[in-house]
Amino acid sequence: MKIAASVVFYNPTVEVKQNISTYANSVDLLIVVDNSPTPNQELLKGLQAHYKEKMILICNQANLGIATALNQACDEAIKQECEWIVTMDQDSAFVNFTHYKNCLLALKNSQNIALLAANTTRDAKSHLPQNPTCDFEEKTVVITSANILNLQHFNAIGRFDDALFIDLVDYDYCAKARVAKLQILFFKDALVEHNHGEVFKRKNFLTRKIKEKREHNPQRAYYIARNYLYMAKKYHALFPQEFGIFKIFNIVFIHDVTKILLYEANKWQKIRAKGIALLHFLQGRVGKYNLVSI
Repeated sequence: MKIAASVVFYNPTVEVKQNISTYANSVDLLIVVDNSPTPNQELLKGLQAHYKEKMILICNQANLGIATALNQACDEAIKQECEWIVTMDQDSAFVNFTHYKNCLLALKNSQNIALLAANTTRDAKSHLPQNPTCDFEEKTVVITSANILNLQHFNAIGRFDDALFIDLVDYDYCAKARVAKLQILFFKDALVEHNHGEVFKRKNFLTRKIKEKREHNPQRAYYIARNYLYMAKKYHALFPQEFGIFKIFNIVFIHDVTKILLYEANKWQKIRAKGIALLHFLQGRVGKYNLVSI
């Protein structure tokens, strides 16, 4: 079984070297896709010197989005005759990748499996059990980081959707896997240290109580809103429980806006971003869009 690992760069820091070291030595091929407008040549040369012929570098010289980068990595892995590919974020690191790999190798029948998913969390080491198992459960949606994709089904599933550019790329791939009647297996004891977004201490605008809240900048607020609406249009008939029109509208324009008003900074910029997202959705605009601050 030939296994590749991919990592997508966007203006990475030197910490990525340590993150990559938690899995790269246990795979057959390391594919680095750099979406940085100005690549960090010193960092890239250092990685190439360390991993030598095991590493393949794809340098885009621009931010082409996570979907395009993942497609590039999967295409290269297929070209190199790999059967599986690990998809990693630059800020994610495995706690026990060898265990995760052994769980893959132990699967008796992988014909109907679209992908494996690991347990991505903060302070992952503290969650490591004394005797980790390969017990798994089926999921309907998982995030892309620390997946192991079955490349046998990659093109048949429909690849990653470039229209999304960044957010909900994983949700879309999982939905297409479900349409293809393929399984998504979650391994709770395969642990990954992963940053799900910045956490801030925010004061409630009304109650003045302080809570820790995870929030996104206006640019991400735009992509999340537009792409949720895109997903609702694409899947509401197939998966009404997850992507029903009214449910998505409630998430994007009632729940999220309420949270922004009560807790978050840059309130006007984020609400404006959601308004632009709605307009662009109605216009059928997809792909990359750089939000202009005012």
